[in-house]
This record gives sequence, structure tokens and C-alpha cells, in this order.
Amino acid sequence: MNVNKQHLKLAAAGIAGAFVLYSGFAYWAGIKAEETLAEQHRMIAAMSVFTVKSHQYERGWFSSEETTELALNQQLLGPYIGLLPENLRPLLGGTLRYRHQVRHGLLPGLFDMDLRPARAIVRTEFDMSDATRKTLQRFFGDAPPITVVNRLGLTGGGELAVSIPTFDYEETLAGVKMNWKGFDLKVNYQAGYKEYHVESTSPGFTLEAGPKGRFAFDSVKYLSEVRPGSSGVKLGSSELTVGDIKLNWNEAIPYSIKLNELIYLVGRVRVGEFINPSGEFRPSNVGLSKLKYQIVTSEQDDFVNTRGKLDFERFAYNDSVYGPFKLDISANHLHGPTLVKLDDALGKLPFQGLEPAQLRKKYLDTIVKEGLPLLQNDPKLMVNAFYLKMPSGVAQASGSLALKGFQQSDLKNTLLFLKRFTAQANIELPQQTLENLVVAQARNLFTVDASAEEQPNLEEIDALARSLLSAQLDEWAAQKLIRREGGQISTSLLFNEGILKVNNHNVALPWQEPEEPAPAEASAAQ
Repeated sequence: MNVNKQHLKLAAAGIAGAFVLYSGFAYWAGIKAEETLAEQHRMIAAMSVFTVKSHQYERGWFSSEETTELALNQQLLGPYIGLLPENLRPLLGGTLRYRHQVRHGLLPGLFDMDLRPARAIVRTEFDMSDATRKTLQRFFGDAPPITVVNRLGLTGGGELAVSIPTFDYEETLAGVKMNWKGFDLKVNYQAGYKEYHVESTSPGFTLEAGPKGRFAFDSVKYLSEVRPGSSGVKLGSSELTVGDIKLNWNEAIPYSIKLNELIYLVGRVRVGEFINPSGEFRPSNVGLSKLKYQIVTSEQDDFVNTRGKLDFERFAYNDSVYGPFKLDISANHLHGPTLVKLDDALGKLPFQGLEPAQLRKKYLDTIVKEGLPLLQNDPKLMVNAFYLKMPSGVAQASGSLALKGFQQSDLKNTLLFLKRFTAQANIELPQQTLENLVVAQARNLFTVDASAEEQPNLEEIDALARSLLSAQLDEWAAQKLIRREGGQISTSLLFNEGILKVNNHNVALPWQEPEEPAPAEASAAQ
């Protein structure tokens, strides 16, 4: 009997000791979880697109709660929001409020039958209006429209998982059907969020809009790996792949785009009404297959090299088929410490209380002040390959642009600054493609607003553009500045030490043209 009592006492002591240890770990894990989430919040608050309206963190012994309310930065985005249709503006004018439910302890997922050790598990809930909730229920039913779970690991890193469930939606009377195959995102990150791996997948989506048409995409996948470099620049790679995108639309869609207003917002330059395109997208069948985008950033000593690739197998627009397409570009020998300083300086620029003109001036002043070392360290841009097969032929190009020996004083001498550049290019494209571009530009130049009573004769504009282009090409061919063969036009460019060669023939630049002698009568009068 005494032995049993002794066993009970030892068991009770063991349970009590385990509880004390677990409680102590839970308290420590709660402190560390708050530090990790505070770092996450600072990253969000530093994003210029958001302003933080409120933020609160209440830490308990075994669980905590964090509540944040964000709004879009109206000072930054307000002018652009004004360009949107009125029914879309309220969506960007409201607030986003979310709540983090934090459980911390050695086994924070114990009640969910998750026995993996961690510092904490954070589940995010989004506050929605009744109207929004009812709208989402039409698609997702009783299932949550989005699930966000952040597992904070024992060593300071963690794993963030985001998922959106599948749904099938149909409106029989309207003939609308939607099939969404879901979305999954996983982010594995190290302590401090400085190194992370991202993987997201979206199997596909189909929209059938009755007699209007159909839109679908499938097999979208994104992969990314990021790590800090010795200079502070983020290194790594990212890749996006898309299986197929298809659009079959049976109705014309009118459009009127006020490009002059957009240019004024960006550059504060009034360019007039003539650049505002208007018309309609006609019924069309569009298909894009096997799209792939990849970018890789590496480091050598204090210099950063980055390379981007974009290609697709086939792009079809009605009866016209393009592809394959390949683009391979690089930016090399970029001074890493300067990139870090420039990014940090631009991120610290204040947005609140500044007029767009003031903000633009601050941007330019910061770029000039912090970005000059980029030019002083011999950067080089390269088009390694550009290739596109078109119905009328093949367009391809390669080239490079390098700056060497630049000094800040060169900015005061335009000719000396230009001599610092070395550029070369090889270009080939179908003559029909060049003709189409010239005709389209001529139409944009001479066509007035579609609502005007008198419209120019497009056939006359097209004929004039073709005639002028043909005469110009004949002149360039006679000067041996271009080569023409089998409907293709090709040439090469080389600019070095202020001298330009086109197709291995010297071409005088404007400041190199000899001055015309004064007329004889004027000379005699003098």
C-alpha cells in the first residue's frame, strides 16, 4: 500500500514537473512568437502601399491574439484609383482587418491532433461584412474562403501555408458556370525572414459566360528561393510556369483609354488628346501555351548579376499563330552596396503630405544622390537572345549596352558622357511586320476621336505610310545600311567612342554633321 502511495506521489510530482516545464516553455514561446510576429508586422507596415490604422497585441500564457487594420495608401494610389470605374473604387477605399489567433507551447497543435513540436501556431481570421460573407457563401458554401496557418518553428523560422478551396458555381438562367480548382501557397522561411522558399500552385479555372464566351487557364505554378548576399542584396531564383490560357469571346468589347491622363499622373506632362485610343476588341479566339518566366540573381564579390528568361511555345490570335518565342536578357556588374542603399533610401521616402510633383522630385534627387555608383562601376546590359516566329517571318535580335569609365563630372558634358557608352546590336525582322508597325503608328497619329463627325480615310493613310516606308527602305538599301533578302530586313549597329556604324558603314550623328557653307550671295554681302 505504501509502495502504491509512493508511486502515486512520484507520478503526481512528475506530472506537476512536466506541467511546470511545459508552462515555462509556453511562456517563453509566447515571448518569441510575439517577437516573430512583431517583425512580420514591421515588414507589412514598411510597405508603401499600406497604412496601418490600428494594431494591437495581447499576449497570454498559452495563447495570444493580434489584431491589425490596414488601409490602402490613398496619398500614393489615390490618383490612380480615380481612373477606375466607379463601381470598383469602393473596393480599394475600405480597410482590411485581420486577427491572428496564436497558440504557443511545445505542442501548440495538440488539440488538432498535430503532434509536431513548434513555438506556436498562428491562425488568421479575416473580418468581413455580412454582404461580403453572403457573396462568398454562394461560391464556397460553409467552407472558409481562405485558410492561413503560420507555424513558428523551434529555431526561429517557420512555415506559412495559405489555401483557397475548390468550388463549382452555376447560374442556370444566365448560363454562367465557374469551376475553380483551388490554390495552395507554402512559404518556408528562416529566422528574420531573410531566407525563404516559396511554392504556389493553382491547378486551373474555367469561366463559361453563356453565349458571350469562355475563359480558362490551367497548371499555374510559382517557385522562388531567396537568400541574402554578402552585400545585402537578395539573391536566388524565381520561376513561373503556365500550362495553357484560352479566351473565346463572341461579343465585341468597346474600349476608351485616356492615356494622356495616365502620362500626366506619371510624368506631369500634358500630351493632348490624340494619343487616347478608342474602339473595340472584336470577337476573338486567343490561346497561349507553355508560358515560362525565370529570373536568377547571383553575386561575385561586391557585384550582382541577374538574368531573366521568358518564353512560350505558341500564341494564337484568331487565325494568326506566333511562336515559339524566346527572350533572354542580363544585367551584369551592378554594384551591390549601391543597390542596397538606393532601395533603402527610396523605401524611407515619406508619402504623407506630399504633392505628386514633390514626391517625384524626391525620387529623382534620391536616385541621383544614391544611384551614381551604379554608373561608376561599369554596368553592362545584354540581350542574349530574342526570337519570335511570326506568320510573316522571324524576328530576332541580340546586343549589349555597356558603360565604362564614367565619372560624375561627365554629366556636365553630354558628348563626353555618350562616349563612355559602347553598344552593339544585330537585328532581323520581316518587312511586313515593319510595315504593319508603321501603318498602325500612322493611324494613331492621324485618327481623331471616334466620336468626331469627320473621320479620315484610313485607306489613304495606309497607302501613304506604305509609300513613305518603301521609299525610305530603298534609300537605306542603296546606302548599304540594311540588307533585304526573302522578305526579311536585317542590319547591325555598333556605337563605340562616339562613332556609330550601321551595317559596317559609318553614320554621322547630328553633332558630327559638317556645317553647310553660307550661300555665295550672303558671303559676297559680308
